[in-house]
Amino acid sequence: MHVLRAIILAGGYAKRMWPLTKDVPKTLLTIEGRPALDHILDRLHDAFIEDIIISTNLKFKSHHEAWLKEKYNDHIEIVAEASRCEEEKLGAVGALADLAPILKPDDYIIIAGDNVFTTGLKGMIDFYREKRAPVVAVVEARSVDEVLLGSTIIVGKDMRIVRFKEKPAKAESMLIGACIYILPYGTLLKTREYVQQGKNRDEPGSFMEWLCDREVIYGYMLQGRLWDIGTIEGYNELEREFQKVNL
Repeated sequence: MHVLRAIILAGGYAKRMWPLTKDVPKTLLTIEGRPALDHILDRLHDAFIEDIIISTNLKFKSHHEAWLKEKYNDHIEIVAEASRCEEEKLGAVGALADLAPILKPDDYIIIAGDNVFTTGLKGMIDFYREKRAPVVAVVEARSVDEVLLGSTIIVGKDMRIVRFKEKPAKAESMLIGACIYILPYGTLLKTREYVQQGKNRDEPGSFMEWLCDREVIYGYMLQGRLWDIGTIEGYNELEREFQKVNL
């Protein structure tokens, strides 16, 4: 059985959230007094995943290194792409494509660093090991707008994804894909082919849509709540709702 390692995507500049994130990465914004990254680490450690890469950029590398220094954790590595501003960034998929060839040939759970969620990952990991194929975390949208801004997913009875559409023109279902994926190493390497074809480097969901035409992919219903820190208003709402969930 391959080792399962984690990659947390933290290479964005979050310009939509300026001035809040002009000098602080989204991943280190606090929720209930703790950085968003800490909440993700809780979920990974609960699932006994220790080897973790934080994929960031040169501007925020030192911020993440300072955060890591307080963790005293030798199993977390900070890797920075060669960008210092929005215009230079590789994008989330571009960063994965750049990183993939130097990784160990194991399985990887990939999580957007601005996703905060309350449920554990053990069930999803067990499902992946049963299917031995790429798995996408699926959540039920709370509104049609949430689907239109994210992705619409249609699954078969065995939870095989039969359609994945990023930024759909209409909501074909109320199921959306979260940026929590478990991929075999061979699938992760396909990010390079995707990028070489000139596809969208910044939207992991666009990569999953592309991949669905090439591989069998399964969805896993993630229980609990999941928030995506995308705007200042969304971040403030997250703080309020997260406190309610954890009362």
